[in-house]
Amino acid sequence: MGVIIRQSLKASIVAYIGVGIGVINQLFVSTKYLSVEQMALSRLLLENSILFAAISHLGTPYIADKFFSQFRNEVQKHHGFLVFLLLYPLLGILAFTGLYVLFQDVIANYFSKESPLILQYHFLSIPLTAFWVYISVLEVYCRNHARITVPTIVREIYLKIANILLILIFAFGWIDFQLMMYLLVASYGIGVIILFLYIKNLGKLFIAFDKRYFQGSLFKSMFFFGTFIILGGLGQNIVLFVDRVMLAGESGLRSTGIFVITTYIASIIEIPKKTLTQISVPILSAAIQQNDIGKMKELYQKTALNQAIIGCLFFLGIWCNIDEIFSIIPRKDVFSEGKYVVLSICIAKLLDMSTGLNAEILLYSVYYRVITTFVIIMAIFSIAANKILIPLYDINGAAWATSLTTLVYCSVRVWYVWDKFKIHPFSRQTLSIIVITAITLASILFLPFPTANTLQVILTLFLRSVLILLVFGFLILRFRVSPDVNNLTNSIWKTIKSFVG
Repeated sequence: MGVIIRQSLKASIVAYIGVGIGVINQLFVSTKYLSVEQMALSRLLLENSILFAAISHLGTPYIADKFFSQFRNEVQKHHGFLVFLLLYPLLGILAFTGLYVLFQDVIANYFSKESPLILQYHFLSIPLTAFWVYISVLEVYCRNHARITVPTIVREIYLKIANILLILIFAFGWIDFQLMMYLLVASYGIGVIILFLYIKNLGKLFIAFDKRYFQGSLFKSMFFFGTFIILGGLGQNIVLFVDRVMLAGESGLRSTGIFVITTYIASIIEIPKKTLTQISVPILSAAIQQNDIGKMKELYQKTALNQAIIGCLFFLGIWCNIDEIFSIIPRKDVFSEGKYVVLSICIAKLLDMSTGLNAEILLYSVYYRVITTFVIIMAIFSIAANKILIPLYDINGAAWATSLTTLVYCSVRVWYVWDKFKIHPFSRQTLSIIVITAITLASILFLPFPTANTLQVILTLFLRSVLILLVFGFLILRFRVSPDVNNLTNSIWKTIKSFVG
C-alpha cells in the first residue's frame, strides 16, 4: 500500500472522527454551556474568518496545488517555494487588516442595534483570519508532500477538542467569556505552530529563496491564477455564510444561534459527498482531458445517483427523528423554533447532491472561468434574497433564501453543462429514488413510538433509524436502483459470511 493510499485512508478515518466530535460540540456542549447569543458569536467569528481568509490568502493554497510541480526539487529546497507560500499571503493579510480597520465604523453600525455583543469581539476576526490563512497554506504544502493525516488531525480533531475544552473550562467558572474567546483564537495560532513543527520534523522546512524562479511569465501566471481564484472563493464563501451574518445584523444573535444549530443538523446530509467527489474527480479530470463524453456522462449520472441515495437516506434519518433530536438537545424549546429551517436546508443539500459533479465538470474543463462568474452572481443573488426575506420571516426567511439560491445555482450549472457537453445528471433511477423516499417517509414518519423520557427518546431514535435503513435499503436493493450500491452490499455480505464461516 503506497503512502498516498495510507495517508488517504488515515485522513478519512480522522475526518469522520472529527465529524463525531463536531456533533458533540455543536449539539450538546455549546448548546448546554453557552447562551444562544454567545454560541452565535463564537460561530460568527469563526465563519467570518473563513470568509475573510478566502480573500486574504490571495489564492495561495490553489497556486500551490497548481504550480508546485514546477518548483519541486528536494536538492534545491524547492527553490524557496515555501518562503513564497509564507510571504505572499502576508500581503493579503496586511491589506485585509488595513481595510478592516478603515471600515470598522461601518461594521459597528451594522451590528450595533441587533447584535451589540459582536462589537466587543469583532476585532478578533483579524488574528483569526491570519491563523486560518496559514493553516490552509501549511496544510496544502503538506498535501503536496503526500502528507495529509497530521494536518487533518489539526483541523478536524485538535481545533474541535480545544473548542470543547475551552467551553467546559468556561462552564466550570475558571475563566470568563472574554478570556475564553481570546484563548479560542489562540488555539488556532497553536495549530499553525503545530503544522510548522510537523513540517520541520518531515525535513521540509526550507527557508532558502531563489528569486529567479519568481520572476517573468511564471510569476505572472501564478498571480493571475490566484486573483481569479480569489473572486470565486469570495463568492463561494459569501453564498455559504452570508445568511447567518445578515441574520446577526438584521435579526440578532438569538436568531443567528438557532439558525447555526439547525443548519448544522441539516448539513450532516452532505458529509459523504466530499468522499465521493474526491474519488470521482481524478477520473473525471482524465475523461475531460481525453474528451471522453461517454465517460463523463457515466460519472456525472453515477455520482448524482449515488449521492442522491445517500442524501435521501440521511434526510429520512434526520426528518423522521427531528422532534426526538431536538428533545435531547439542551435548550430544546429555543432550538426547536428552527425545525423548518432544517427541512429547508435539507432540501437544498439534497438538490445540490442530486445534481452531481456539474461544478467539477466546468472547473476542470476549458469553461472553468464561468464557475467564478456564476458564483459571483449567486453571491449577489443570495445577499438580495436574504435582505428581502429575513425581515419578513426571520430564520425561515434565511433558510428559504439559501434554498432558493441553491435551486437557481444548481439549475444554471446543470443547464450550462447540458449546453456545452449535452449531458445531464438525471436518469430513470432518479424518479425511483424520489418514489422510494416518499414511500419510506410515509410508512415510518407517523408510526407511534414512546417518548415519555430520555431513555425512550434514545430508543425511539435507534429503532426508527433502523426501520428507515431496512425499508429504504430493501427497496433500493430490490429494484436495483444503483448497481454500485448492490455490488457494495454484496461485497460486504460476502466478507461477513467469509469471516463468520
